[in-house]
Amino acid sequence: MTSTPPISVHMGFVRETLGGLALRGLDPQPFLQRCNIRHELIDLPLARISGAQYQTLVLSLMDGLDDEMMGHLDQPLRRGAFVFLARASLFGALSLYVVLTRWIKAHRLLTDEIHLTFRREGETAWITLSGQSSAAERHPTFLPVVYFKSLHILSSWLIGERIKLSGVHFTGPRPIHGDEYARLFPGEISFSMPVSAIGIPVHYLDRAVNQDVDSLHQFLRAAPGNLLWQYRATDLLSEKIRAILKEALPAPVDIAAAARAVGFSQRTLHRRLLGEGTNFQEIKDGLRRDVAIECLDHSRLSIEEIAGQIGFSDAAAFYRAFKTWTGVAPGVYRQRALKT
Repeated sequence: MTSTPPISVHMGFVRETLGGLALRGLDPQPFLQRCNIRHELIDLPLARISGAQYQTLVLSLMDGLDDEMMGHLDQPLRRGAFVFLARASLFGALSLYVVLTRWIKAHRLLTDEIHLTFRREGETAWITLSGQSSAAERHPTFLPVVYFKSLHILSSWLIGERIKLSGVHFTGPRPIHGDEYARLFPGEISFSMPVSAIGIPVHYLDRAVNQDVDSLHQFLRAAPGNLLWQYRATDLLSEKIRAILKEALPAPVDIAAAARAVGFSQRTLHRRLLGEGTNFQEIKDGLRRDVAIECLDHSRLSIEEIAGQIGFSDAAAFYRAFKTWTGVAPGVYRQRALKT
């Protein structure tokens, strides 16, 4: 196992990502084969794939369609558009405010289908997305996620600090995987809103840019595909707990030991995790689930061996837990994955 805890991606994001192919009448199977995703898994409400598989899927779609919006706009946004925006916005910029305002102006040169506006309301600067193509109506949260997640990660990287957002609004209804959005964005998530927008506290705007065009090259090697699958942030307490649990596997770690490891009381740990929208048991279950998926996809370990690797005392308990997590038994999941 790798030292960094693996991640998994809810199949709801996969279905949305593939939506651009459906709008164009294209067969998703060649793209699914490249990342070893069995087509039958797509229809399972609770199914998940590994973060590496999702990254491969996104980059395959972008490269195959020559479109960084993966078919979700009427006209493609050609490969290199994100890099162009980043370079044009960063060159000579001294503050995050300058980068963001330049980004919005430069974006107008690339497409008329997506309109970005920048406005300040009190202590929050809102970047609003509107004017979506009619082709995007089936997945109204997908394009805002692509834009907002990419901008959030880029902005955080530029100032050397993960930006805590004032909020993220989506015009679309809450999807089946709505709980996953709290892992994407550090701020209050709202659905069925009048506009889609991401709110950045204004005190970040004057922060100095700590990067330049040269350092941008490495960061953007596979952009924006390498930004979309970065669900985790190492500065979160929940991710520190997740790493502690991963390091200890297969040995169990209870909440008291985890609290001691990060220098908190159990009560403080519980309160801090709630503030991040999670709890100790959820982190533990999520880690076990993601390690199990990684093992099922990329190892020849038996089901019994995987159960032992993630701390289950017997395979039967692992079977029950995995089916609760994903909707299918681990053996069925592996068979569907390996058929690809």
